[in-house]
Amino acid sequence: MSRLGSAALTVVMLVVGALLFAGRLAPDSLAQTPPDRSEVVLVLDFSASILEDVANRNRFAAAVDRIADRIDATSSDLVAGDTTVTIVQFATSAADYADCVDLKLIESPQTVARFADCLRNVAKAYRKGLDPALTRKIGVDTNYVAAMERAARHLALDAVRPALILFTDGKHDVQGVPVSQVQPARDRLFGSRSPFALLPVGMGLSSTERDALESGLLELRIIREMPACVSGTKFDWPQVVFESADDAGNAVAVALQDVTCTFTVAPTPTPSPTATPVPTPTPGAVRSVRLTPGDGRIEVAWIAPATTPLPIVDYRIRCRSGEGEWIESEEGASLETSAVVEGLTNGAAYECAVAVVDARSEGSWTAAPTTATPVGRPAAPGKPALEARDRAVRIQVPAVDASLVSDYRYECSDDQGRTWPVGIDVASSGITTTEIGSLTNGVEYVCRAFAANAAGRSDPSEASNAVRPCGSLLECNPAIPPILGLVGFLLLGGLLATLVALYRDRTRGYVVAVVDVVHTANLGPGSRLGIGFVRARPGGPVTGIVADRTGNADVRIRHRGGDRFEVSDRVDQHVATSGQPVIMTDSLGVRHQVILRRFRTATASPVSSRR
Repeated sequence: MSRLGSAALTVVMLVVGALLFAGRLAPDSLAQTPPDRSEVVLVLDFSASILEDVANRNRFAAAVDRIADRIDATSSDLVAGDTTVTIVQFATSAADYADCVDLKLIESPQTVARFADCLRNVAKAYRKGLDPALTRKIGVDTNYVAAMERAARHLALDAVRPALILFTDGKHDVQGVPVSQVQPARDRLFGSRSPFALLPVGMGLSSTERDALESGLLELRIIREMPACVSGTKFDWPQVVFESADDAGNAVAVALQDVTCTFTVAPTPTPSPTATPVPTPTPGAVRSVRLTPGDGRIEVAWIAPATTPLPIVDYRIRCRSGEGEWIESEEGASLETSAVVEGLTNGAAYECAVAVVDARSEGSWTAAPTTATPVGRPAAPGKPALEARDRAVRIQVPAVDASLVSDYRYECSDDQGRTWPVGIDVASSGITTTEIGSLTNGVEYVCRAFAANAAGRSDPSEASNAVRPCGSLLECNPAIPPILGLVGFLLLGGLLATLVALYRDRTRGYVVAVVDVVHTANLGPGSRLGIGFVRARPGGPVTGIVADRTGNADVRIRHRGGDRFEVSDRVDQHVATSGQPVIMTDSLGVRHQVILRRFRTATASPVSSRR
């Protein structure tokens, strides 16, 4: 419905109503144009997907409160119309909203006030979030089939303007009722209804899920021979998904307005009788128009006029590039002081303007003082380069056109990119280098970067090479500690070997053997020694002795430490002390006296003595 058309129709209806109450129209004259009978069911999503999101459920609650305020302000319009309203809440199942069913607003200010109170209670329920009692009643999933079946019970078959307004923030996802049953249920319940309107309002908050939500709601939408509020226009509902809770709440209000033809139009003061025509005052102009470019769009914001002769019912917003055609916002009737003009070309400069619409006329256009150029999301930055710092890393990405990027986001991971717990947002200002702190020295990190502008944030860059923050020469050079450890080990080994050698040199001595008083030999150092007997001829007398460390020595000696020796021959074994004689037997059975003496001074190689 066009904005001016809606305002014009409102003027006609309100003037007729005013004349009726003033007694200036005969009742039978008014009976010729009774208001259309509207049956409206407002179906609201109470599933966990919306009630668990504190920020957005509070925003939507605020939008519902604003709708209630507008109902109070336009009570006389609703009383003059023939509208019956029902509120249904749904999740896994659906249920009528208590005391808000089949509210007949015609000629009943009390029922209109009750309708406003119902919406305020809905807003309170949204702010409260998940309620165990409500969860037990209707569950937590999203079931479009149950929502439509409950709504169908309240839509009279003889209504001239029957409509179902469905608010949701998620796809049909209830267990046991596959999504393939949604369209058959819609066709079964409403396929033969004419006229009929099923107007979805989707709060698609996630850009990754918005397309899927929009596709499903477009298939669910019905606009079949629905009469428009203004003759010569067409009833339409082109947009089904809205980016914010505020936008979705406003869309619910617009849907109610479109199906009732009375909902959000401000009341027109009753004209005072006068014989002199009074010029129609024009609305005041808006102030301080500001433009914020986005991806194929420009958000236009302004300040409402300081004064205006009649209540404002709408704003018109338009933009154009050069001398091209004006492109108007398609957000519908709204008293919000901001709107979005979409369908624009990225890279082209646009001028934009805003005009006020009241119940009688349209005001002059107020242009923004500057142009705005829509831009798309920036491309992902190049692979970051990292430099280790003490408990930090210095990160740099390749430079890009600074006009395309307003901010960068940098993130670092200590688990090879499985999670990204460390992040920082930095205004661009043409600088693509920053430092990320509060890291752990010695831990390996990889980092990535995002670029952002008014249109949104880019995809992530390729992950950087890994670095380890460090605070000293040893921490920053991982190869040094092993090398130093090996050098230290070798030095320690050499030191120990030197100490052992020194110790052995300090304590090393030698043993001298005296046999039969006349034969002497230096047996040398060590713990295993021996004496060999020397004969001039086999079987002859002993003519000398030599040191013999082989296992075949005639006398085998084992130094037990200190001055003690263990002495063995082929027959017996004795324990001797340095300087003490012992009797040993040689291989011929001849007995010999052996005296061993231990000396503590260094000596040369063993020496033999013969006589």
